[in-house]
Amino acid sequence: MRDQLRAALLLMTTAFHADARRAALVLLLAPTVGACGVVTGLAIRQAADAAVRQELRPALNAAALLATAVVVTYSAGSFVSVLRIRLQQQVGLLLDRRLIELTAGLPTLTHHEHPDYLDRMDLLRANRGQLGGAFGALVENLRSLFGLGATLALLGTVHPALLTLPLFALPAIVASHLGSNLVGRIEQDTAEQERSRRGLLELSCAPDAAREVRVYGLADELTRRHDALHSSVLRRRGRAEARAAAWTACGWLVFAAGYLGGVLLSLAAVAGGTGTPGDAVLTLVLGAQLLGAVSGMVTLGTWLQHALRAAGYFLWLADHAAGQADADGTWATPPRGGELVLDRVSFRYPGTDRTVLHDISVRIPAGTTFAVVGENGAGKTTLAKLLCRLYEPTSGTITYDGAALADLDVQGWRRGLTACFQDFQRFELTLRTAVGLGDLPRADDHAAVTAALARGGGEDLPGRLPHGLDSQLGPDFPDGVELSTGQWQKVAMCRTTMREAPVLMILDEPTASLDAASEHALFARYAEAAHGAEHPPITVLVSHRFATVRMADLIVVIGDGTVQEAGTHQELMLRNEVYADLYRLGTRGYAAARIHRPESLMPRE
Repeated sequence: MRDQLRAALLLMTTAFHADARRAALVLLLAPTVGACGVVTGLAIRQAADAAVRQELRPALNAAALLATAVVVTYSAGSFVSVLRIRLQQQVGLLLDRRLIELTAGLPTLTHHEHPDYLDRMDLLRANRGQLGGAFGALVENLRSLFGLGATLALLGTVHPALLTLPLFALPAIVASHLGSNLVGRIEQDTAEQERSRRGLLELSCAPDAAREVRVYGLADELTRRHDALHSSVLRRRGRAEARAAAWTACGWLVFAAGYLGGVLLSLAAVAGGTGTPGDAVLTLVLGAQLLGAVSGMVTLGTWLQHALRAAGYFLWLADHAAGQADADGTWATPPRGGELVLDRVSFRYPGTDRTVLHDISVRIPAGTTFAVVGENGAGKTTLAKLLCRLYEPTSGTITYDGAALADLDVQGWRRGLTACFQDFQRFELTLRTAVGLGDLPRADDHAAVTAALARGGGEDLPGRLPHGLDSQLGPDFPDGVELSTGQWQKVAMCRTTMREAPVLMILDEPTASLDAASEHALFARYAEAAHGAEHPPITVLVSHRFATVRMADLIVVIGDGTVQEAGTHQELMLRNEVYADLYRLGTRGYAAARIHRPESLMPRE
């Protein structure tokens, strides 16, 4: 109940934030229109009594009242509907905007990678369309509720016993409420299966997976798994919906019995001389209205519950965001030339028991090129995420220039770093913008973008595209150009170099799609530019190519989540342990590859 009240309050406040005058008008007129429906019943009773008494003027007055009531009720109802629809569109737009701010503005990635959170995010996305209509559900329920109250008040003038009719409606309303809760609970329980089903559908339609789907003949298998998940979800949700419908049907039978008793009571009063024919007609008319009002309340109540549930998912995300709100930092932007220190840092992903990193302790002096090597799954990318503060350490501390990162403003820290990841984003924008996003205030600065292209090894890209820097990237847009994987990676690398003087540069397998010679040349250019800067950044390099790694000032080998070795290339080779073995394995494979390559393509050492 508390969550539903919070959800209703969210819808009300959002409506007034969107358009206060329209929201006030809708909330005032909707209940009024709902209550005006009883005027029709009054007019019909007066007309029936006047007809029985054969009185022309009262009959004409009743007819005029009836016509006025019908015209006013339906005209005002149409006006309120137009206002409500327009307002709920504005409410939906505001909630969508807030949803973008919440999902993109969260400092960590927990809601994108934690399985339980992923289920809730999937439910939020699936029910997002109901957020805008949620305000409409709230308004329509208010109108129905006031109409029900006015109908009951008028029925009480016929016979006090008719005021008990709402008691007969309670089973139908309660059954609808319980059924909606049951359906909602089953939706949450099957959210993971539904997410998996949707993932298989997206996989079968994704262009990136199309080649392997065809080569390995996966279409039938994907279809089989998709259908199995769909059948399972449909079966459980169908059973819940059937049970909810059965409960509601039983509730309606109770109300039908009460309604029939009310009609018989009014007819008996007429037969006994204590009531008028108009009372009997009024009971029939208002009984039908009451039936419609209760039916509407059941239907609208179900709609409202679905809408409030969607708003509840939104509130969950808002609460999650509030729990990650960044405290005021000691300074907004990190100073250049600081030392980065990891002191007994451990980390496990939320919701898991496996420790990915354990007691990592490393001191990285200012301006150092710091390389991280290790087998797949050793925790290298996790370390990069911690440095970007996409996650916070489970234990231990990371400090920069003597200040703990946890005490600093997240956005301020990130303004001082730049990063390129192996799973980089392909922004389907113009080339100028796709590169310029790396430093948003200078995204449209022609000179800055051109310089970043030169630093990132992409100076040849504009000349290869039909409209140079203004070429649209990606095949999903008119005149869009699809780049090769290597070209997309160059765009990502150039985006990384937009910030000319970062304090920290993180390069996590960013050149996996480039050949070894191109990678070596690119990092040599990076290293030369970094060492020539007045305050060179700390460069964190994750790469499996040892010809590149050997250029680093400090190399750390991570295995089983811990630091196994640390030192320069020469020191680690002399130690002749894990790094030396990995280096020999890597260069042996590289040397074997060189035999089959033309001399012109071999990297120069």
